[in-house]
Amino acid sequence: MPIDLLMPQLSPTMTEGRLAKWLRKVGDSIKAGDVLAEVETDKATMEVEASEDGIIHSFVAELGTDLPVGAPIAVLAKKGETVAADYQPQSKAAAKAEAAPAPIAAVHAAAPAPVAVAPVAPLVLPMASQLPTPNSQLTAPEGRVMASPLAKRLAGQQGLDLSRIQGSGPRGRIVSADLKNTHNSQLLTPNLQRKPDSAEKLTPMRKAIAARLTQSKQTVPHFYLKMRADLTKALELRKQLNAHYEGRNEKIKVSVNDLIIKASALALAQYPAANAAWNADSIVRFGNIDISVAVSIEGGLITPIVANADQKSLASISTEMKTLAAAARAGQLKPEQYTGGSFSISNLGMYGVDEFSAIINPPQAAILAVGAADRNNLLALTLSVDHRVIDGALGAELLGAIREYLEQPVGIIV
Repeated sequence: MPIDLLMPQLSPTMTEGRLAKWLRKVGDSIKAGDVLAEVETDKATMEVEASEDGIIHSFVAELGTDLPVGAPIAVLAKKGETVAADYQPQSKAAAKAEAAPAPIAAVHAAAPAPVAVAPVAPLVLPMASQLPTPNSQLTAPEGRVMASPLAKRLAGQQGLDLSRIQGSGPRGRIVSADLKNTHNSQLLTPNLQRKPDSAEKLTPMRKAIAARLTQSKQTVPHFYLKMRADLTKALELRKQLNAHYEGRNEKIKVSVNDLIIKASALALAQYPAANAAWNADSIVRFGNIDISVAVSIEGGLITPIVANADQKSLASISTEMKTLAAAARAGQLKPEQYTGGSFSISNLGMYGVDEFSAIINPPQAAILAVGAADRNNLLALTLSVDHRVIDGALGAELLGAIREYLEQPVGIIV
């Protein structure tokens, strides 16, 4: 019997994948575990492995197609097996539906629903005083050109500016004959040479980002807290640390973002009630402090995770972040490297953004938005908080602790 290869779920949040590339061809013999194709998911481009041994009989889906998890992508045949010409592979959902017992028919047929008749709105006629007199002059609103539908259509096709044409119809109305009596070269609209609009197909990542952030803004009660942190001492510490590593020929360069990651992790350890997430009818308190850090990649963004960040040194955080960011931009992150996390950081300071408010990444309860430091080394921090999990006082204490660690950074390294 032929074997249906289905679209696998390559990450916990994946609901569909886009076939990007076939790595084998029809007729190839493959073994379970062999890489068959590349699929774009909501997070990265990942490899799809064959689940069983066999010979590739056919590819079901075309490249560039978005397929839900469980949909057939290829058909395998056993060695020497002949696949019927009319064989149709089944999705996982269809196979379950076919195997399920048929529902028992109801004994009594439902009565037909009454047909609703929409009420007819009364006809309201204008009063005689509201009707135009035979000799009254009808004028178009300011900026609007009076023209017949045919004249408008022809003008659009020919790129003519109707506002520059004198109409010969009733009350100066422009008719189609007026277009034939003008010198078209003098009436071309300025936008005639404009390039046509285009629509770009959404990638699985962009669709996932759109859906997730829309859900967040619609369902999560956000509130925002803002503070400014004096980075003077933190920048001096960073300078000393980097000089120390350089003197030892170590390829470690601590960034301001590394300091913010460690400060946030230590603040969450100080206020563990904020290291939590909303879960329908409960609040989940995380045991570990795993910091998700937004990284911009082609086509969107991804949030690789620095796990147990409160327990790691600045050097370790710096090295790990560089490795994670490089893997993210190369599309090589593993699901466990970006799935989960208990708190997020989004830093746009390097783009010159003074300050901004970030959207919470559910089910997390908070995200820290970091702007650029000003000439006085004051750094804008904005904490977006899920009010269902964190109240105002707790949010203020958490943000205050982050600021304290940045302003007194000796607490970060001891």
